[in-house]
Amino acid sequence: MTYVASPRHSDNSSDRHANLKQCLETARHHLNETSSASETERLEILVSSAVAAGWDEEEARAVLRDAEIPKAVVPAPNQIGLVPSSSL
Repeated sequence: MTYVASPRHSDNSSDRHANLKQCLETARHHLNETSSASETERLEILVSSAVAAGWDEEEARAVLRDAEIPKAVVPAPNQIGLVPSSSL
């Protein structure tokens, strides 16, 4: 389990989401550097660590879901000077 800081704000605070996001980003950065677990396993470790620290499971999952970066389609390398065979 990795360390996730406890909540600093009450359940009704508008700052709670930002606080959890910061806590999870810090924990995720550390976990990414020290763990060879799969991404799915790391997410579960983060959620269980957040719950152990006093966060609600659903809010932790929501923050992690929002933080996921969609995998972008990698464009083909620029092939300057090459002419496709279909244009010959």
